[in-house]
Amino acid sequence: MNKKWLVSMLGAAAMAVSAGAFAQAPADTGFYIGAEISNTDVGSGDDDVGFKLLGGYRFNRYVAAELGYGLLYDKGGVEVKALEAVAVGMFPIANQFSVLGKLGVANVDVKVPGGSDDKTEITWGVGVQYDLNRNLGVRLLWQRYETDEAIDLLAAGVTYRF
Repeated sequence: MNKKWLVSMLGAAAMAVSAGAFAQAPADTGFYIGAEISNTDVGSGDDDVGFKLLGGYRFNRYVAAELGYGLLYDKGGVEVKALEAVAVGMFPIANQFSVLGKLGVANVDVKVPGGSDDKTEITWGVGVQYDLNRNLGVRLLWQRYETDEAIDLLAAGVTYRF
């Protein structure tokens, strides 16, 4: 009878410890916000500093959906803005380090002196993300907007998960 009692107590203790460890594991789902600063090339050989604000929802460790708005270029009377909806795929390389892939659509508004052009185009990109802690991560990525003259940006950003 003594051995059964000991085995039961050890089993209960093991379950209690594992439940605590599971509760401390980082959450893989939830909402996040972020900001990126970029070097944007609009295809004319001229580039400018742009920025983007974004928000998203992470469904699991591998997939997220993201909305973003950015002023990508504003120089010499030319202004490029984008409103995008993308799916983000994440492939964890290490515990805090992931490779990212983006694919989606963007409404790209290009204003030039004498007119403007507003089109919905495909956007895609690749990059990496390093999670500093449970809530804060930093990103480095390259993204392309498939317009008449491709718009490329190299961005560095930060995300905060709730």
